[in-house]
Amino acid sequence: MSPLYLVATIRPRPDRIDEARAALRTLIAASLAEEGCEMYDLVQTDEAPDTWLMLEKWSSREQWESHMLTDHNAAFGKIAPGLVSEPISLAFYDAV
Repeated sequence: MSPLYLVATIRPRPDRIDEARAALRTLIAASLAEEGCEMYDLVQTDEAPDTWLMLEKWSSREQWESHMLTDHNAAFGKIAPGLVSEPISLAFYDAV
């Protein structure tokens, strides 16, 4: 199995930043407890504070797919549309 890297681009609504941050912290804590989750970090830069990146590393694509079926991921998916100004985009990467 090769690791899977994922970058999710998140643009929180300006009026819901605190709620978005809290919801993502809950998601991060639960995800880090999952088998195969090696990294799950939320980052931003001073140059673009309205754009957050979720950096993830999973031991395999299969483990990430299992993560997508978890209750905590489903719960976040239900509230995410009200917290972001545009759909969250995902980019997948493999080690080279």
